[in-house]
Amino acid sequence: MSINHALLGLLSRGERCGYELRRELEDELGPDWRLDFGQLYRLLASMTRRRWIVARIEPGTRGPDRKTYRVTARGRAELRRWLRQPVAAVARERDELAVKLHFGAKRVAALLGARRRLLEAERTAHHARAQQAQRAHDVGRWLPAEVRLRQTEAALQALDAGAALIPRRAGARTSPNSNELVAVGSDDLVLELLARFLADAHSEIRFSTNPVGSLAGLIALREGRAHLAGIHLLDVDSGEYNVPFVKHLMPDEPVVLVNLAQRVQGLMLAPGNPKNLHGLGDLTRKGVRLINRQRGAGTRLLLHHRLRTARIDPRAISGYEHEAPTHNAVAAAIAAHTADVGPGIRAVAQAWGLDFIPLGHERYDLAIPRPIFDSARLRPLLEILHASSFRRQAAALSGYDVSHMCKVVADIH
Repeated sequence: MSINHALLGLLSRGERCGYELRRELEDELGPDWRLDFGQLYRLLASMTRRRWIVARIEPGTRGPDRKTYRVTARGRAELRRWLRQPVAAVARERDELAVKLHFGAKRVAALLGARRRLLEAERTAHHARAQQAQRAHDVGRWLPAEVRLRQTEAALQALDAGAALIPRRAGARTSPNSNELVAVGSDDLVLELLARFLADAHSEIRFSTNPVGSLAGLIALREGRAHLAGIHLLDVDSGEYNVPFVKHLMPDEPVVLVNLAQRVQGLMLAPGNPKNLHGLGDLTRKGVRLINRQRGAGTRLLLHHRLRTARIDPRAISGYEHEAPTHNAVAAAIAAHTADVGPGIRAVAQAWGLDFIPLGHERYDLAIPRPIFDSARLRPLLEILHASSFRRQAAALSGYDVSHMCKVVADIH
């Protein structure tokens, strides 16, 4: 019915002919709302029978007569009734939320809130399906669940961007105790676990994570698009983790680095190691296919450093430029036999039933601007990190050391 209500919204602005309605529908709501004239006039006839609109013939001055339409009192009442209803479903095409936001200016905040609740429920369901498929080592089930999960997370981010444009009520101020926390940066299992614990303990807090890679996470933090960033960036010249990158990318802002965990990084291999791989030197062998992480990911930078130390040219490795956005995506490609080996953490290799060659430990930190770190906004998250129940579950992940969890490892001014 949203297409009918979109037409009612256009007619509520004034009388229109069919041609004007067709053009404005597409111009204002986008190509998904394009109608051919046959569809349009069938809809207008149906709305006329419902007495939502009335038509009249307008005599043409230099051409043929034309039929114009105007909305009735009944039609306006129907539009108001529909605009008051929360959006009942998330649609990929002709999403009724677009119409309600376009014509229901007084209801924007409520509409966005209703859509957020629906998307959060979808995200939880997709995450559960992806985990079930992962435990079964079923790439065919995992891939669509993972794609839908990423689509839902992207929709939530777009929703938040839209919500930021809503004018605040007179006298309202931005609170330092806002219930929203946005984490970006490196993909990590403990960070995912933290999100679940925080949701269970503090349902009022919206904690979202976006695995974009360590460097992209720091850039988002610098641009104010996130409250914290998960990073594990090794500076090959100094041998130090994270601090040099924060100083370089955020030179004018004080940042606190809080340790989340130490992780074992290495090479994930097909079960049984059918290619008989034993180390980095085997990656250049003929017939060995690598899948790598994306540019800017700490895992990719670590692999590049280890290859350089071993004097191995990455260009000699088949698939070095074949990229995947997460540890799970690398593991799924290996499980699906589209790659033989890829960099990742021990815990993900174990979850997918893959073999693993360790390359060493790394430090994974949360980079947090000092004003956020000192604010009440972060206290619930820090409380979870100190909780023994959370630490036990994090420590149970293969290859994780949480003995320094929540320790401030650097205070960068």
